[in-house]
Amino acid sequence: MVKTFVNSFKISFTQNANISIYFLKRIPLVGKKIPERFYKQTHSIVIMGIISGVWELLCTFFKKFLYFGVMIILPSLFIAGNSSPILPEFLHIFFFLSFILGSLMESTVFDINNMSAFYMITLMKVDPRKYYLGQIIYIRLTQFIYFLLPMLVMGLMLGFSPLKDVVLIIELIAFRFMSGFVHLYTYEKTGIILAENLIFIFSALLVGLAASYVLPVLRITINFQFILFNIFIIIPLLILGAASFIYLWKYKKYPQISKFMLTRDKLFGMENFEADLNFESVKLDEDKMNKKDLITKIYDKKQGYEYLNSLFFLRHRKILVSPIKAIVTIIGVIFLICICIILFFPSTRLLIPTIIGRSTPFLVFIMYLMSTGDTICKAMFYNCDISLLRYHYYREGNIILTNFTTRLKMTILLNIVPAIALCLAIAGVIIANGSSSMLISLIPLFLCIICLSCFFSIHHLFMYYVLQPYTSELTVNSPSFTIITVVMYLVCYGCLQIHTSSYLFTLGVLIVTIIYIPVALILTYNLAPRTFKLR
Repeated sequence: MVKTFVNSFKISFTQNANISIYFLKRIPLVGKKIPERFYKQTHSIVIMGIISGVWELLCTFFKKFLYFGVMIILPSLFIAGNSSPILPEFLHIFFFLSFILGSLMESTVFDINNMSAFYMITLMKVDPRKYYLGQIIYIRLTQFIYFLLPMLVMGLMLGFSPLKDVVLIIELIAFRFMSGFVHLYTYEKTGIILAENLIFIFSALLVGLAASYVLPVLRITINFQFILFNIFIIIPLLILGAASFIYLWKYKKYPQISKFMLTRDKLFGMENFEADLNFESVKLDEDKMNKKDLITKIYDKKQGYEYLNSLFFLRHRKILVSPIKAIVTIIGVIFLICICIILFFPSTRLLIPTIIGRSTPFLVFIMYLMSTGDTICKAMFYNCDISLLRYHYYREGNIILTNFTTRLKMTILLNIVPAIALCLAIAGVIIANGSSSMLISLIPLFLCIICLSCFFSIHHLFMYYVLQPYTSELTVNSPSFTIITVVMYLVCYGCLQIHTSSYLFTLGVLIVTIIYIPVALILTYNLAPRTFKLR
């Protein structure tokens, strides 16, 4: 088993190294400096493999901290209130999310996306039992490490000892072993694969999330501090975890499971399904088109690519407008909730003006999430550009600039609708709160929302033309696009930490937007003829 795991690790190490080299070669400017011989040089593979491993380690720790912060700490603070200790809510949410829901949703053996298992078992003919057991043990050990550091930090914040952190993670690992037993035992007795059973998945998600968040909101918080740290609970949990591991160790039908799970149709079919799913929301259903979608007389005065783009936005308006309708609906629902809070909880009236007045930095993140620029770019690629990019004339600088400016106008018009809806909702809340005199002071806030709407419209379209991340197989394959997306997300998230007046913040957003427009136009004209192509 150890030899099998080592061989699997070597293959994974080399694979990650090659992916890292390929990733670097795709980065503009940097990629040209990396020669093809790196793929066959041992020392290059070792260096890139180590860098890839360290990066994966850091990313995993970051995801764990993000998970604890967003999924557990923030809801605990919201439910408990700033003046109350959040340890009971923290343990309650952590137990149902990680111990119950996380354990049930995870299955090493029945993972349909496990390409490593396909390479090792199907192609290299290793013993399935040895492979799966090696992976189970390795995953549990790494989970212990990845959970421990965030838990130690959380323990310091919440006031319980490092020993309790270790105990909590050991209990979590015991639950994961028990979950592995449940998945295998269910398959053994009924032939049902829980990881593929939609009823089980949706039921587990619904019950798990309800138990995690709804119960504490209803003030039904289970005090797990007296359960999870009770010696009479810890010992039975460890015994059950050990018994589950013994069952996994002695299980003999791993070869049959691998033959069923690791087929080309299943694995590569899932890849094709994910690719189709990526563009499912922008597919045009021709059967549902009506006669109005085919009327072109209203654009008879337009010519060339302006006419083409006008027809595109006309015939695909249902696809493009649907997410905007959804966003506006959400804004409307939140607006009604705020009105109900004002009416039924008058004590909140003093807080609402303060919260809205200080919300300008938070709006950067909100507007980033609200922007439909990414959906619009996918629709343009899938329904138009994927065909036209095969022709050289479509990639000429003047034509690209014409298309870019025409599409930018339409994208801004679409994205400005939810921005205006948000401004009206905020104004409505202020009026209902009896603070109408505050509306004038909120003008910078409203301008900021409009500017951010324009900025993200430009940004998404600019990224699409300069990087063109989509492939002919309908996948996203651009390291630069991934990096910039992550950086933009972090910048938007980082704006939450900015504490300044709404006037200065709006001025900053306005200046950045004004500068971004000519920069985007110049770079698109000069770079897009080389980068805007079918990959």
